[in-house]
Amino acid sequence: MSFLRTQPAWRVAALLIMLAPAGVAGAAGDDAALTLPDAVSRALREGAEARIARLETAKADAEVGKARSIYWPQAEVSSNAGWSNRQDDTIDALNGQNQLKRYPLSSLGSNEAWLSIYIDQVLFDLSRWHGVERTELEQEAVAVQESQERERISYAVTEQYLHVLRLQRLVQADAQRIRDAEWLDRQAATLLEAGRALAADRDQAALALEEARLQAAARQQELEDARAALAQMIGGDGGETVRELAPESVPNAVAPSEPDSDEALRDVPELRILDLRRRMEEASLAAARAERYPTLSMRGGYFHYGTKRFDAFESELAIGVDLHIPVFNGFRTSNAIEGASTALEAARLRFDAMRASKRARLRELARRLASNQQQPHLAERRARLAAERRRIADLALQQQRGAVSEALAAREDADRASRAAIDAYFDRVLLWASLEREAGALTTALVGEQARATP
Repeated sequence: MSFLRTQPAWRVAALLIMLAPAGVAGAAGDDAALTLPDAVSRALREGAEARIARLETAKADAEVGKARSIYWPQAEVSSNAGWSNRQDDTIDALNGQNQLKRYPLSSLGSNEAWLSIYIDQVLFDLSRWHGVERTELEQEAVAVQESQERERISYAVTEQYLHVLRLQRLVQADAQRIRDAEWLDRQAATLLEAGRALAADRDQAALALEEARLQAAARQQELEDARAALAQMIGGDGGETVRELAPESVPNAVAPSEPDSDEALRDVPELRILDLRRRMEEASLAAARAERYPTLSMRGGYFHYGTKRFDAFESELAIGVDLHIPVFNGFRTSNAIEGASTALEAARLRFDAMRASKRARLRELARRLASNQQQPHLAERRARLAAERRRIADLALQQQRGAVSEALAAREDADRASRAAIDAYFDRVLLWASLEREAGALTTALVGEQARATP
């Protein structure tokens, strides 16, 4: 604290802003500031990628409805009515009583109706029913893929949001660096005039000032580009930028307990998708085996044969059953069963391998997050010590007991330590976001349980 009391007020404020945690910077609060949960919510609601994922889910829902249509009766109307220049031709023939009769030639022996209305109903088709089950599992897999896409979007928005905050902190540090470089440049010029410094020291201080200004200008442009990218990511039209962010909205990076437990793995989207793929292959195998069973359907309808029907009736109502019993189809069913069994075994192995890999990945991320618990605090302490060494070098230079080169070296060390402190904080938050994304819980952690419901 003695160091802070010896510094000007503007320097103390700048140093506190530069080294304070993200939850402190900007705590004065602007109601218009964009929080991280708001940014993620907007991206999930208005972003193009999120809308595409919802459309894919809607498409899968329609496919399920299409597959389930076999449970409903199928109605059809067909017509063979028409005109022919031979439709009035007749033939004379004797009937059973040896009476001469005249019959229309065009309808003699014909069983084609002018108008047919069919109603078909499947009564038993186990193979097709298992196909419907597979389609339902595919729809569920697409829904999980949408959840996986939402996790990816949440992580991308979080990463970009933290990138903007990091650049803002670095821009503030660049401003402090320029002020310090200007002070040192003036001190070097004064010492050169007094004959207590070399021209090379003066040039080195001027070069450091010029480099600081160039770096600050480049970083400011990078910040503007990052803000525009964030605005576009959350659904902007490409012409707007995000000006105000809320650093205090960044969650605390706390390592979860038992991230690789069986209960935690149940929410991992990749594992849920592979489990559904395994169940889909089981349904495919059941459908292939069901090809050996008979199928039964029923058809009924109304048929109108026209006004010149030879056998004296014009219309008919009929109902019947269609029974199909497979006997031999060239080993197609047995080969289909063998292929489905192989695919099922591959799906099981793929699920087991992904489960083991995901468990190891979660364990590794949790270990890294726990081991880095104190890194931001230690980096801030190193930054404060480097700033103190820079202050001592400045005092020694003012009292003509130090050299310009020593002050420059102290500044470089302080700048590196300051950037390292900023990076340590945001790297830890990003590591936490990676862990939550791998566990399939990042969206819920950022915007709450309502993230599970598709808008």
